Amino acid sequence: MNRGLSTLALVALLSAGIAGGVGLAARFDGGAGSDPRNLDAALTLQSAFNRAATVATPAVVHITTTEDVNLEGNNGYGAGAGDNVGSGVVVSGQGHIVTNLHVVRGASGCRVRFVDGSEYSGKVVGGDPDSDLAIVKIDAGAKALTPIVFADSDRARVGDFVFAIGSPFGYTHTVTSGIVSAKHRRLEFGMPYEDYLQTDAAINPGNSGGALVNLKGELVGLNTAIVSRNRASDGVGLAIASNVVKWVQERLIRDGVVRRGYLGIGPFDLDPRGLRMVPARLAAAWTPEEMASLLDLAKAQSPEEMAKRLGLAEPAGVLILSVTRRSPAGEIPLRFLDVMTEFDGRPVRNRHELFFQVAELAPGRRVKLKFVRDGKAQEAEVVLAERPTPRDAAQIPLDIPK
Repeated sequence: MNRGLSTLALVALLSAGIAGGVGLAARFDGGAGSDPRNLDAALTLQSAFNRAATVATPAVVHITTTEDVNLEGNNGYGAGAGDNVGSGVVVSGQGHIVTNLHVVRGASGCRVRFVDGSEYSGKVVGGDPDSDLAIVKIDAGAKALTPIVFADSDRARVGDFVFAIGSPFGYTHTVTSGIVSAKHRRLEFGMPYEDYLQTDAAINPGNSGGALVNLKGELVGLNTAIVSRNRASDGVGLAIASNVVKWVQERLIRDGVVRRGYLGIGPFDLDPRGLRMVPARLAAAWTPEEMASLLDLAKAQSPEEMAKRLGLAEPAGVLILSVTRRSPAGEIPLRFLDVMTEFDGRPVRNRHELFFQVAELAPGRRVKLKFVRDGKAQEAEVVLAERPTPRDAAQIPLDIPK
């Protein structure tokens, strides 16, 4: 009898388990789709996407240049259409539009078209080769313009939703979506002031100069380049960070040019691997003894070991590998293998950060420098000069004061 009861109990338990499993499976199978709260969440996100596009699109324009565009110096990565088509973003109610310099370089004029179909003549009133940015000015008459709102690109986070708005392959005011894939990308396009957001939002030829916006419809970047073997989107798009765009466009609108502070050094990060691939232009300025010192330093197995060899407590600062003649740095003089640790009261962490720290100060500004020479901390004051144009800079010989 006990055996019979045990068998009966086992059958009951199995039946209950099967019934419970079937019920649970039914909930998993149909519950997600039938719960209206899930659809509500999706619709809320969709509404946010809709709003971002609606807010930002009126500030984005389609640009057609009136003569062949010179894309020289863009290294084949630019997202300009190659057929005189690009994009731009309205940044003032007075008709100022920011775009990439490679979109309008060499053009005698351009046509600017808005999402409502209205079209105006535009004139390039300022350009900055060091950042690949330019300003186009239009007279919109009675049309009320909607300038873009700038976001703080430093506060953008990897994983944030973003939308690229522009004219890929000439299809005006196209919106694509993605995320911020990375921040502070630098691809060495020959410009010292590179600060790109990377995104997987589809960017194609014709998107150059268009807007990369966040969920609020605010500008976080200006779409500029793609990394691709066939000049089509491979999920690696680059947009100039909005903080750089804002700083440059304000000066282009005010002065037509960007005047940057200039120190006159060739800085390198404290990275032994990087020292093994220094530019030939710098190497040509070194004596055999200096080259030997550098090669010995490059044997360090880590930044920490390299810092120790230079007499630093930690691998912080930039290594000076050259000094330009008749420059503020040459008057101190800074020397080969000095390490700059502080500029104008702020710590120096890497060479790209130093470029921006120097550039954002006006020529004529007096600043204090801290550097380490032969393991000893030193200080100096210097008056910044004005950064030469790229053409002028190529004519200035490098020197290393002894």
